[in-house]
Amino acid sequence: MPSLTLIILLLFASVGALTAQQDSTAGAVPLTKNPTTAVLYSLAFPGVGQLYTEQYWKVPIFAGAAVTTAVLMVHNHSQYADLDRQVDAAVLAGDNAIVVDRLRRSRDVFRQNRDVSGALLLATYLIAAVDAYVGAHLYDFNVDESLSLRLAPTPTAPLSLAMQIRL
Repeated sequence: MPSLTLIILLLFASVGALTAQQDSTAGAVPLTKNPTTAVLYSLAFPGVGQLYTEQYWKVPIFAGAAVTTAVLMVHNHSQYADLDRQVDAAVLAGDNAIVVDRLRRSRDVFRQNRDVSGALLLATYLIAAVDAYVGAHLYDFNVDESLSLRLAPTPTAPLSLAMQIRL
């Protein structure tokens, strides 16, 4: 019992020590777009986080993937449910084993397709959220023409190359 009290006391002491540390980003420039907001928007519906980070060309990709996989998942589930009822009815009616087996195989195909569609929908949500997070962090990144690297022949020595970096 004393060791449990000691462990709890050490845990509280370590939490206090962690919260007392100085913030290393105190002098950093604040971000224009909040990454947490971008992720939450993207988790609400894929593509909305890309709207927030002003990456408009990605919106139809993520939204289209989400809608397509959701429609496929609903369609495959309805087909699975119909075939499940048909299998139950065939078993109760005492139909031929070949007919029941064919119905079960068809039902299993639709169940597998439904599960794959659900996994793809989840992957779409996760990829859209990660993309929105990265897009919000890189929103203020400078990509204008003044940042360049150019390799060109030098006018004084035609067989040599000069590297010019402009910042």
